[in-house]
Amino acid sequence: DALEVLAVENKDYSMTSERAEFLLGNDELHSGLLYLIGSSSENVEFDPINGYAALRLLTEICRVGISSSTECTTKNKFYSLLESFQKALHALEPRGESERLSYIYAVSNLVASCASSTEEMSKSVLQDTTLLHGWLSLLSRSSQPKLKSAILSSLSQVIEPGIWREEQDASIRPSDYISLSLYHAFGEANNQKDPTECLLASAKSPFVEERLGAYNVLRAMASRGCCVRMLLLYKGEDGNSIFVEWLLNQDNEFTNEGRQAKYNIVQSLLADDNNIEGLISTKTFREMQLWMKRGPAHTTTVPWDLATE
Repeated sequence: DALEVLAVENKDYSMTSERAEFLLGNDELHSGLLYLIGSSSENVEFDPINGYAALRLLTEICRVGISSSTECTTKNKFYSLLESFQKALHALEPRGESERLSYIYAVSNLVASCASSTEEMSKSVLQDTTLLHGWLSLLSRSSQPKLKSAILSSLSQVIEPGIWREEQDASIRPSDYISLSLYHAFGEANNQKDPTECLLASAKSPFVEERLGAYNVLRAMASRGCCVRMLLLYKGEDGNSIFVEWLLNQDNEFTNEGRQAKYNIVQSLLADDNNIEGLISTKTFREMQLWMKRGPAHTTTVPWDLATE
């Protein structure tokens, strides 16, 4: 726990270059933590007492590495840690909600770190279907809305970190290719379904935690210009799962948090650089503009047969 304090970063306790250098470039620290979580290179098993504390610190080190500017030597040591961490996570078998949450955050931060590092490391983690499926699958968590929410929210943080950070560094924003690859990996991890279909299913869940998680991913996708057309034109295999229809129907969300989250999706869609007016009907576009002007409590009035052209 004392070591975890070194990785803490908030508005009252900013990350210093000295702390970042220590966390990212200390070979002895890295070796000790990897040993505790069962590093394959050391041929040891996961430590039942200190293993998850070590996993949490490694997760925080990944997070620090995403946004820290360090010397070349330190970066190389950090990249070496990421490679070893990726291998070690393959052997991890979390049990119970707490352990699974730690695993979800560990993999998502590892992926985010690799996505903002080198092209080779990005490619390696995107091709690691075992790790991505272990992170993104909702199938084994049917009665665990908190875990589903954690999975979905962590995916949104990797796809579009700007919606979670007050100050966004362009260098940590993954490329369009990486964002789309992760989105499709989400679908593949869930019975190889269309990822938008999976998200809309979660967005209609009776559990508010799961719905909010799905809204976070949809907002992240709406914030990526390359993904907007895919969302707005989505109609599902049966033609009945229309994204725009779901978005404008406020009868499907009754909580204040949920209404705010759907409003945030509309705000992202209406960003100047998205230019969505030609993708939806004029009436629908004006309804979205009115919604954004009046705020989250606004009630839409668009007939569903006029929602798309």
